[in-house]
Formats: sequence, structure tokens, C-alpha cells
Amino acid sequence: MNRRSYLVAAGLGTLSLAGCVGAPAESPDSTVLQLGPLAPTPQWDRGDPTESVGYVARFDSRDEMEWLLGELDAQSDRVTEFVDATDFETATVLYIQSVGPNTCYAEIDVTDRSVTDEAVVATASAVDTSEGDVACGEAITYPAALVRVAGDDLPAAARVTLTNGWGTTAELDADGPVVDPANLAGGVRPDGDPPAVPAALNCGTEGFERHADYVDDDAVTYGTLTDDDDSPTFALRVRNPDGEGNDDSLSFERGEEIAFQLVNVSKHSRTTGNEHKYSFQLQTEAGWEEIRGTVDDSYGIAYNDIGFRQPPGEGFEWSFELTERGLLAGHPHEDDLTICPDLQPGRYRFVYWGIPDGPLAVQFDYTG
Repeated sequence: MNRRSYLVAAGLGTLSLAGCVGAPAESPDSTVLQLGPLAPTPQWDRGDPTESVGYVARFDSRDEMEWLLGELDAQSDRVTEFVDATDFETATVLYIQSVGPNTCYAEIDVTDRSVTDEAVVATASAVDTSEGDVACGEAITYPAALVRVAGDDLPAAARVTLTNGWGTTAELDADGPVVDPANLAGGVRPDGDPPAVPAALNCGTEGFERHADYVDDDAVTYGTLTDDDDSPTFALRVRNPDGEGNDDSLSFERGEEIAFQLVNVSKHSRTTGNEHKYSFQLQTEAGWEEIRGTVDDSYGIAYNDIGFRQPPGEGFEWSFELTERGLLAGHPHEDDLTICPDLQPGRYRFVYWGIPDGPLAVQFDYTG
């Protein structure tokens, strides 16, 4: 996923700043900037749109919003001015997005803004801004707004009672991830027992040296990493690239395609290593063992320590054919690597170990 595709996925794409989008609306303690209806379908809306209320995020510094400002290009002037006018020492910014049944739902009406001892609170709703005899297009729309709330010693929490264009209402906390891990396609681990647990791997090829094991088994996390506050940071999923996959369908045959996706699911930019810092392991009677190695390679396989900035919603994607050569394709040392012994039925593990907070893994079954 590149930065532009994130903005598409998260519903923060090209801003609609013309037509019915007006100037910021002032109140004693806050300012609202209407962003207009954003397209296409945001990441949080993956179900019945009549039941999807919306999404709320809170930003307490300009740095947290930098990835957004950098991707709005020439149309970001008003947003940039809005953020530049925010003193984050005494104010916070809320991003609110909801959903409406037609193209006339172009704004978020934000009311009852206040600050309690526990939270910044507001009431908001997607509203039809058409007037008179106006024909509304038959399309689901996703209006959004930025809300600046100022005050002394603002509480850390923020909650918005949000109503969508169908009248469905829910109270949303603003501390959730920008991309909900539950909405990511794919699964984490197959259900049930593995199809086989082979003996410890033994390669009969002279001079074969198994790829270094960069993974501390006790430190491996499956599916989603969290920070000290138990908020999700990175998510890893495995799937068939021709379908969405789930925890019940992570079984693959020889020659099939398999895909892995690593996504920054937090609302902050985070750092990873390069995309090649992964391991392919098989569960054997001796534990998890790397299936790749080299023959007569006196230098070994080395990886650089360059860091890659991953804005929210970005990360890496890998796709492989389940064959001995297919699982090596795309690696910078694919000509030096080999898989020995050949692939055999069992439960395999893909581990990305380029995250400072620890390795992140998913499992899948290979039936041969």
C-alpha cells in the first residue's frame, strides 16, 4: 500500500472544498472545518452502510497529522491553514467522518461541543445540505470535518455521539486505530491441528547452511502488535490473493498463490526495516525451523539496517507461488537461496522481524 492508496482506503482522499463546503464555523471553544464528501469507501465501512455510523480520530500534535497534510497536495491549503492556526499546547483536533445515503449528504453538523473532567465530547451527524428542488445523486457518500477544540488542561479522552444519514446513532471513542485490524482481509492462524508435523529438517545437500534464525520464538506475536497502552500498531494477515480469506480457510496447495500484508494500523507514522526481513518456517518435531538456506555461501545472507517510515495505513505486501523457487522470488538473494528439503505438508509460519517492537507472524497450512 502506498500513501495515496492509504488515503483512498481510509476515506481521506481528495478533499471536496468547493460548492456547499463553507468557511469554518466558530463557537466559543471550537472551530469546525467542513471537508465535504470524501471518496471512495473508507476502511471502517465494510458492512451495511445503514449501520456504519462513522469514525472519529484525535490529533494532539501537528506531527501526528503530518502524513495527512503531506498527501493532500495542492488541495490541502485550507487544511494546512487550519492546522497551522492550531496551538496544540492548548487545543486538540478531531477528525469526524460519517456516511449518508446520497450525494446531498455533504457536511458533518457538529453540535454540543464541550469539555468535561473526563473527555472532550461532541454530538455530530451527517446532514443533507441541499436546498430547494435539488436532485441528489444515488451514491453512498462520506462527509467529513475537522474540529478544533481549545481549552486549558484538556482531558486525554474524546467521545463523539455520531449519527449517520439513516438516523443510526452510536457513541464513538477517538482513541481507536485509523485502520481497524478487524477490517483487514485475510487471517492469522488456521483452526485445528496441522496436516502433519514432520521430523526435524535435514538437507542432504553437501555444503548447505540453513538461513540464520533472526526470530526469538518467545517474542513472536501473531496477527496484531500493540503498544504499552494496548493500542494496535502493526497488523499482519495472510490470504489467497484471489479471495479475502479468513481464519477458517488458510489451507493452500502446491502452486497456489499466497499473499501477506503488513499494515500500520495506528494513527501515527512508525518505522520498519526493509521488506526482506522475513522468515519462512515450518513447524517440526524440533520446533519452528527456517526452510531456506544457501549452498557454499561463505559470506552468508546479510540485511541492512535502513529504516522505512510507514504512515498510517501503509506497510508491505508480499505475494508468492507455493513452490520451492516461488517462495524465493523477489528476495535480493534469491539466486543464492534454496529450500532444502523440498516443501512438505505441514503448518508454516511467515514472520516479519523488521519491527523494532518485535517479530510479527501469521501461520498457514500447506497440503502439498
